[in-house]
Amino acid sequence: MKRAGIAGIFWLAVAMACAQTHPAGQAAAAERGTCAAEDPGRVAQQVIAAWIAGYNGRDAGRVAALYAPDAYYLTQHYVTGIVHGRADIQAYLQRGVDAGYHIDAIRIVHVACAADMMYAITRYESTNAGQKARGVNLVVLRRGRTGWRIVAHEAAVPDPATAVQQLGAPAQR
Repeated sequence: MKRAGIAGIFWLAVAMACAQTHPAGQAAAAERGTCAAEDPGRVAQQVIAAWIAGYNGRDAGRVAALYAPDAYYLTQHYVTGIVHGRADIQAYLQRGVDAGYHIDAIRIVHVACAADMMYAITRYESTNAGQKARGVNLVVLRRGRTGWRIVAHEAAVPDPATAVQQLGAPAQR
């Protein structure tokens, strides 16, 4: 069931992206009363600013409060790759806080929304144990009675040594 939930979140983000670019999807979203009226870029920036302030303020509980109780955090820095639930997300974040990790910047690349869901794609820079790291995030938010909460967060740090350096046709052998 956990895998189905994660796959569902991924496909929801894909569907939201498609709905935002297709005229029929835009019209249908407007009829449903999307989050667009709330300025999704502003909402995403507020969540990101609160995330950075909590993390750099060494308060994992404050950061965890931004997540829904049943949220998922996907990361290559945890043995299973999946941290599930606010309490476990807080415990995971606490390890970074205790190690003195620091978020240097998070920049929004793209934000889209439909109905009560939103996603943001970001690039981040951090300093972890004196080492600079750069990565990307996909953050999916859901609007509830208490405001916007993160329901899924995927963080990835590409390895320059093994990453594809250029897109295009594969080299001929």
